[in-house]
Amino acid sequence: MSDTAIHLQLKYNGQPIIIDCLSSEHNISDLKEELFKLTRVLPKNQKILGLRTTNNDPVVDSTTLSCLVLKPGTKLMLIGSTQEEILKVNNTEDSPDVVDDFDFKEEDIQLCNVAENIEKVARRCKAYHPRKLCEFRDGKKLLVLDIDYTIFDHLTPAESVHQLARPHLIEFLTRAYVYYDIAIWSATSMTWILAKLGQLGIIPLHVAKTFQHRNNITDGTSSTNSDSVLSEGLNTTDDQHNKSFRIALILDSSDMISVNFTEHGIKEVKPLAVIWNNHPQWGPHNTIMFDDVRRNFIMNPQSGLRIRSYRDAHVNCSRDHELLRLIKYLELIALNEQDFTQLNHNHWDRYVHKHRKQLEILKIKRKKQLNETRTNQPYVVQSSTSSSSSSQSSICTSTINNNNVVSVSVMSSSCTVHEPIESSSSSLSSNVTSLTTNNTTNNTTTTTSITTSGQKRVHDKNPDDNEDDIVHDDNNHCVKGKN
Repeated sequence: MSDTAIHLQLKYNGQPIIIDCLSSEHNISDLKEELFKLTRVLPKNQKILGLRTTNNDPVVDSTTLSCLVLKPGTKLMLIGSTQEEILKVNNTEDSPDVVDDFDFKEEDIQLCNVAENIEKVARRCKAYHPRKLCEFRDGKKLLVLDIDYTIFDHLTPAESVHQLARPHLIEFLTRAYVYYDIAIWSATSMTWILAKLGQLGIIPLHVAKTFQHRNNITDGTSSTNSDSVLSEGLNTTDDQHNKSFRIALILDSSDMISVNFTEHGIKEVKPLAVIWNNHPQWGPHNTIMFDDVRRNFIMNPQSGLRIRSYRDAHVNCSRDHELLRLIKYLELIALNEQDFTQLNHNHWDRYVHKHRKQLEILKIKRKKQLNETRTNQPYVVQSSTSSSSSSQSSICTSTINNNNVVSVSVMSSSCTVHEPIESSSSSLSSNVTSLTTNNTTNNTTTTTSITTSGQKRVHDKNPDDNEDDIVHDDNNHCVKGKN
């Protein structure tokens, strides 16, 4: 293979970086060393977005540059912090849940009524142009989500961006989409927002690239259609995750305003009135914003819910269930409340505990819907058989036709069986009628069962089944209670 010179263009903190001292025989590790010389970001802390191999293998440090898809004009992005920046953050944080945040003082709460700030919001509303990914749906409430530390840990080094996504993110978005149109509002540039959403699989990568191109065009011209869909004509649902939800609207740092806090000086905040004034189907009565920084909703404090920051993903990925808890709150208030301004989002956990019986009904409905979607479709279940004195977990594949399981192929051992779900339909009245083990050889067993749609379902365990207890308030004391 010829030793061909490679010319790479990257962006870091909004600044362009050119790497032209490497050849096709160099690898990703060599690239990171060159980036370290220019940025002082250690190779282990670097994440390079936009890299892809010709055969779609994972990009690792040993991957040679000749294996990458590098079209002319390809621009990559470097994410990472220097050791000095990391130490500064670690030394100034009193709590792992607090990132550049502070409690409001009484005078801060009144900032939303200050004439100067109201004028800033009015100017921002006039300058606003929508960045829409799809048409809004009639009758849906609005959920506004931050990215960094809310649904994504952008600081922790990792081999894949997906390792930094907050646990249960896709399930959270899928369930929220039933009741809400979803908007993303991050205090960064549109370029970074699209890069993160694309890498996380929240929007397809090709949509992110085309959206960025169309957004740049719109930024440079005055559009006559102030409510245009920038992704119009694109297939935004060809990604496996986006078949169950879609992002409706994206806002960035250009939509924010600066506010002067009493003790903390000038800070950028996110005034929801920018959305409400331009999209009147939404207002304080049907909008809720999740952000890990409380000050961001100082201009609309009743509409904000401060979510615990998601950091140190490599440590917390197995124990963070914040999104599973909060989706219950979103579902409940969407069903029960006509006016969100009557709620105190600071006490969302109390609200969830108060309506725990309603949650059980919702869980049963979700299971019924899940079972219905599985009818007449092949699906994969966890199953196994015992062999000698040991057991091994494996995959059991079953084929369902006309509500009957006609064959089950099992390899190794143990299975999860859920109790049958009650239904008023007469077709769901019977249970398993027969189960026959035909032969067993070593760790492989083939079984055949004839069942109806009311049988005990064998499938992957629902994440809801093992959630932590919900914390609720009992006479000003925190106690544990099962939801």
